[in-house]
Amino acid sequence: MAMGRKKKLGLGIGCGFALLIVVGIFGVANWYSGRINQEYKEVTDSEKALLAATEGDGGYSPPSGGIPAVERIEVFLAVREDLDSWRRTMATASSQFAEDRDRQRTGGLKDLVKLLDTGSDLMPIYAGFWTARNQTLLAHEMGPGEYAYIYRLVYRSGSIAEAFEPYRDRLAAAFDAEVDPVELIF
Repeated sequence: MAMGRKKKLGLGIGCGFALLIVVGIFGVANWYSGRINQEYKEVTDSEKALLAATEGDGGYSPPSGGIPAVERIEVFLAVREDLDSWRRTMATASSQFAEDRDRQRTGGLKDLVKLLDTGSDLMPIYAGFWTARNQTLLAHEMGPGEYAYIYRLVYRSGSIAEAFEPYRDRLAAAFDAEVDPVELIF
């Protein structure tokens, strides 16, 4: 009989421990999703404010000839330079995630947990960037359509237009291929 009680006690403790782990996992997941929800709500709110202030006429239309005025290029550069620290933060976090992802392919459970941790740190950084970008655009009175148009013209057209030549160094300094894929997510 004494063995039976010890087994029951052991099973009870084991089940209690397993239940505690499950509740802990769900608690952490709930906390994290709430945190992410709040950060993405800030992104959405900043985007709504930006659109209300800048895209009231139905959106951006490129100027005749396709090249923005010098003043708008200057505004674009001011936005890019104001976001420099955010881009560096995103590049560092993205590089760390890529390293962890590569390590996880050959590693075990410990490396997988590290990858999940790095990935969970990456999302708030992206959300912070998008909020900062929207607020910076609003402060400089540049809408997302104009920003995306100039961005694509400068960084994705394959050649720098003559109008941008005087700004080549500043434009190059404000670009990071690591974060390019998330720059224009609105």
